[in-house]
Amino acid sequence: MKKVFLLLIAISLFAAANAQIKFGVKGGISSSTIKMDDIITVTQGVDEYSLEGIKSGTVGFHAGLMTQVTFFGVFIQPELYFSSTGGDVEVTNLITQDVNIRKMEFKKLDIPVLVGFKFGPARVNAGPVASIIIDSKADLIDEAGYEEKFKGASFGYQAGVGLDLLKTISLDIRYEGNLSKLGDGVNIEGEDFEFDSRNPQFIFSLGIFF
Repeated sequence: MKKVFLLLIAISLFAAANAQIKFGVKGGISSSTIKMDDIITVTQGVDEYSLEGIKSGTVGFHAGLMTQVTFFGVFIQPELYFSSTGGDVEVTNLITQDVNIRKMEFKKLDIPVLVGFKFGPARVNAGPVASIIIDSKADLIDEAGYEEKFKGASFGYQAGVGLDLLKTISLDIRYEGNLSKLGDGVNIEGEDFEFDSRNPQFIFSLGIFF
């Protein structure tokens, strides 16, 4: 057991000695949507509404920091950045047949940790991402006592490809999916209406390593 422990220490020290560590900043844009599990019907008083996520993308942005540790062609890249995302929801009053497009907006701190491989200047990577919601806005229905029921954090994954140019410039295209929902729905005058809403997105980034 002692020999195995010493061997693991030796391997760790060898990997650390041969690792390349870089720090940088990144930013870019995203195209996100609101995905609901089904068309949701909300009944309040004499009014009845249906809520449906729209597939057309909403443009957001992100900016923050990144670190990349590379050893033997494998890299680990933790990041921390602020992001603004959202999407459109079609709200139909089933009584009057009025249709309105309402926005759901989120401001978040995203913390992805990616693992990947390098093939010359090209990269492939994937990993989990945790999102801490700083602020949210989704005034979907014009009713007194309306309240959103969003969670403080959500979890998902990112996967994509990248390209390193001139050893300092990093280009990335990723898809972000959700493993947990954004919240439990809405509350109107004490009555809960639950639905599963998520915020998948495509992310386009430009980074600079120092």
